[in-house]
Amino acid sequence: MISFSLASREDDAGIRHLLASNPMPGRIRVRFEREPSYFAGCGDGAQVLVARDGARVVGVACRDVRRLYVNGVAEEVGYLGQLRVDRAYRGQLLTARGYRVMRELHAAAPVRGYYTTIVEGNAQAEGVLVRRSRGPMPRYRFLERLCTVAVPVERRALARRGLGRRTEGEARPEPRRAEARRSTTPNLFPAYDAKGEIVTVPGGSSALHDQRTYKQTIIDGYDRALSVVRPLYNLVGRIKLPPPNTPLNHAYVTHFTADDAAAAHALIEALQAKAAERQLDHILLGFTESDPFLAVARRFRPVEYISSIYTVAFDDGDDFHDRLLARPRSLDISAL
Repeated sequence: MISFSLASREDDAGIRHLLASNPMPGRIRVRFEREPSYFAGCGDGAQVLVARDGARVVGVACRDVRRLYVNGVAEEVGYLGQLRVDRAYRGQLLTARGYRVMRELHAAAPVRGYYTTIVEGNAQAEGVLVRRSRGPMPRYRFLERLCTVAVPVERRALARRGLGRRTEGEARPEPRRAEARRSTTPNLFPAYDAKGEIVTVPGGSSALHDQRTYKQTIIDGYDRALSVVRPLYNLVGRIKLPPPNTPLNHAYVTHFTADDAAAAHALIEALQAKAAERQLDHILLGFTESDPFLAVARRFRPVEYISSIYTVAFDDGDDFHDRLLARPRSLDISAL
């Protein structure tokens, strides 16, 4: 008998075990763990739904409401994410029952629409949520691909170029809120303050958000092809593919804004320098496929991790998808 309810602190260990034992599929299998506390990485208003088989947590999903820009106006937007189901319980029935409860949470505190992401290669999630959805399931509509790029932080090279070094007495820029500087604010750009350390250059600003103390990204393994070529790739590639069960030493880049490609390039270099000071190996930036700054990030020869962005609508929010088509999109990947 499977039961559903909002999670309490007593569920913390069970949720963390579920995340650690059920990696995300793909060419590179990744575990998104939450040690030492799952709830430390949740927003203040997040609603965490758990499915239990007796006392065992066998499924988890999160509903959160965030203040984001939609067509230039800040409004409350829903996010559905962090869906994990134990291998032994995967299938349409459990997911549909969970979404029936999620629909009730939406009815109690409705928003005009939701967004979510599904990792490329996760055919089972796409099948259950998108292609074969029925009954109480909401409507998923593809919006755009999201490219998460892992840009290397080559500390020696940065030191040779003088990036990240300061002369004695040189003033550091005053921290300030990172706001969109493009001619039109991208849709889904955060309207909340950036967390982490603000990094600025002429014509651009962003924030470096180090979440390693409560959110970990761990390489669980590789598909057969990547496993075979990994040793050769590591001989010639700028970014090394680490052995399985290796945690990544990275920080997220959020609130990325720049006036043009030159400012975007300078800003990524400044973020690399800031990451070098923290002894990080990579910085993670998220750009939609249509974002012109994705081409700038690719000049740094990163490793890319591809997802699909979907809008999610219950019965009363089907216009949300069409509203997002009016402008480019930009997601805070640190909050996914």
